[in-house]
Amino acid sequence: MYGISSKPKPVDLVYSCIEVADPNVRKDDVPLLLIHGLSMNKESWKDICEDLALKTGKRVYIPDLRNHGESPYSEEYDVEAMTEDIIYLLDKLNISKAVVLGHSLGGKIAVHLALNYPTRIEQIIVEDMRPNGLSPEGLEEVIWYFRILKEMDSTTMVQGISELEAKERILHRMNDEFKKINSPNTMEDASFLPIKFSDGKCQWNMNPKLISVALNDINDMLNESTGCFDGPVLFIYGAESNFKIKEDEDNIKRLFPNAKLYGVKGGLHMVHMLPEFMDTVINFIRN
Repeated sequence: MYGISSKPKPVDLVYSCIEVADPNVRKDDVPLLLIHGLSMNKESWKDICEDLALKTGKRVYIPDLRNHGESPYSEEYDVEAMTEDIIYLLDKLNISKAVVLGHSLGGKIAVHLALNYPTRIEQIIVEDMRPNGLSPEGLEEVIWYFRILKEMDSTTMVQGISELEAKERILHRMNDEFKKINSPNTMEDASFLPIKFSDGKCQWNMNPKLISVALNDINDMLNESTGCFDGPVLFIYGAESNFKIKEDEDNIKRLFPNAKLYGVKGGLHMVHMLPEFMDTVINFIRN
């Protein structure tokens, strides 16, 4: 996609930052960066970011990736471009090294960061994502999700409907589809869905082009990650997730010789919603 010696031009990411002001909490100089998944935004980490800041003593940064949330839209939408955005953000914030926690697409970006910029990474935590590619079941789930988003177009989110109502409509539709296929993936929290209320109407809180990209061939977005990172790495995944992380252990170990794999019992793709996820991640960061 890019020339032999060229790199994608980074964009200025919009981000939030949380730091515990309690003098009794020991401060940690290496910050934590949280990277959301495809179609999500920095609000995906609500509540979790505060808990991580409090229990690790780290300053926590939560950006919106390009084409997501409040960050700029771009015709370049792959992992390589998004990785350059993160490095650009770290440079702008004068952060020489960070701990990176990424969910799904964010986990893939964490992988790419560690393998391409190892001196900038202290630890990575990859939530329910393989280093390269998706399992057949995971790919099917992604296509299923974005097909529903495509069907829930602007005619569904009519003028006058609130943001919460729009999210609940999509959540209801998703749960109906889950029931049809006897899937355990039914969800209760609509807040993570990529919808915002602006100018009197609801619209996608992401570049709508991402829906077409995901449905056409999501591998256009997922650049291959190569190399070796021998620092601390945690792959934490849902034991019941369609992304089948445990089955990819050999490939994980080739890229990350010191990687630890941890399956959360009963966990699906959104593993960070479970208390066991938080306990495991905090323990990993502390040690």
